[in-house]
Amino acid sequence: MILGDAAGTDLPEGATVLVAYGSANRDEARHDRPGDFDVTRRARRHLAFGHGVHSCPGAQLAREQVRITLEILTRRLPGLRLAADRPVVMAPTLIHRGPEELWLTW
Repeated sequence: MILGDAAGTDLPEGATVLVAYGSANRDEARHDRPGDFDVTRRARRHLAFGHGVHSCPGAQLAREQVRITLEILTRRLPGLRLAADRPVVMAPTLIHRGPEELWLTW
């Protein structure tokens, strides 16, 4: 028995499926330059921290910590920018997406 169609691939009953969250939020139809690291990207509905009943209970605390940290950092170093001569290299992972290093200048 075929359960459904996943991007043209038949999935037989009992098939094991790996959901790769590492590609989440990288839909070119929804995001400009989805592969670029851009902290100024407009917030849109996305998969970070889950959604609805699947939402991470610590999500709001994590968002608040990041907001406060970035606010203090940019206030103390107003000219802080990504270093133009050091490209952002993303860590190879299936679960979380993030830079291996983040070189800054001011």
